[in-house]
Amino acid sequence: MPASELSVRPLSEPELSRFIEVDNVAFLDGPPTPEMTEWQRRFLELDRTIGVFDGQAQVGGASIFTMRLTVPEGRQVPIAGVSWVNMLPTHRRRGALTKMMRHQLHDLHERGAEPVASLTASHPAIYGRYGYGRATYAVTLTIKREHNALRLPPGTDDVTLRLVDPKSAIEICKEKYSQHVLRRPGMLEKPHWWYEYDVADLPEMRDGQSSLRMVVAERDGATVGYAPYRTKPTGPGHQGEANVGSVYADDPAAYAALWRMLLNVDLVNTVVVGSIPMDDPLLAMLESARYADPTVKDNLYIRFVDVDRALTARTYATPIDVVFEVADEFCPWNAGRWRLVGDEKGATCERTELAADIGVDVRELGAIYLGGVTLRALADAGQVVEHTTGAVRAVSKAFASDVQPWLSLGF
Repeated sequence: MPASELSVRPLSEPELSRFIEVDNVAFLDGPPTPEMTEWQRRFLELDRTIGVFDGQAQVGGASIFTMRLTVPEGRQVPIAGVSWVNMLPTHRRRGALTKMMRHQLHDLHERGAEPVASLTASHPAIYGRYGYGRATYAVTLTIKREHNALRLPPGTDDVTLRLVDPKSAIEICKEKYSQHVLRRPGMLEKPHWWYEYDVADLPEMRDGQSSLRMVVAERDGATVGYAPYRTKPTGPGHQGEANVGSVYADDPAAYAALWRMLLNVDLVNTVVVGSIPMDDPLLAMLESARYADPTVKDNLYIRFVDVDRALTARTYATPIDVVFEVADEFCPWNAGRWRLVGDEKGATCERTELAADIGVDVRELGAIYLGGVTLRALADAGQVVEHTTGAVRAVSKAFASDVQPWLSLGF
């Protein structure tokens, strides 16, 4: 008997339990605790969650988070954060993902909702065909004690540190994160419940490690930074490992003081840093960064829902007047010529009959959106066509950010 046609539709409240169950199967997770299930239901926005059905049986699905993304230069853009994309192993290779992607993007366009969609990819090779471009990267480090020497800035010794109950530090985390969110493209504004989840310390979060610990940095009675971390034993003789979350501080001295402590916890001989920006100050502070085994990984993927609305939502480092010939088979309303005129104050983007300066797929426009990937690099890879001499260089300069973009949290 031939396979039945799969369908996609929004979910009802009673169908969320099955949605979570399918997601756990797809991502090889065990049954969640009641506490985690409660959090998962809190995460999910029912009106933005869809399911894939084989007849009446729910076999996959996807959801969207309503989010705000920092773009150059310090602006925020509403984005549709695509997440929870799942499919049972029995129903792969039947076109369900394409149907879900089309449902999401076409719905966003038709409703005039967010101009940009984004996601993190468990399988990076999948999403390019739907127009998602790699826009940010992150660095992971594995720092051995014998290579943890830091070049400390002045004032490091003026900072005092103390361990606190993570749940008591929610307001500290919120304050310090909020101070940083507009400073770096790629960072996401977090709702209050997200800070609560960060310190919930559920069993599923530990992965064989200790309970969550939180160190707070202070100077003259004022809080100037914080850092979450976990530890675990890794061998005989009291050998251990620390895994450090995102560290935020007001200034270099506070940042250095936190890292000096984290890299010198007693009985810990290895510190794993899960994600920092490509230009993070820690890389400059480490005297032997080479031996920290820096590894670069893709981070955030960007997809334009509407080319004109996306390009006018950010500003530009240098004046720009360019005509893009955009290819977009999956969202054909984006295809054609668009004239972008902008500077550090704002921009306009309109359809035009003028000759194209640059031929580009919508995927590459998403990749350069946050300023970390340059159009020049994509042109050198043969992924961009320059019709007007100098146009690629001009666009690369205009789209640039003075700091590397970075996704500060997973979703």
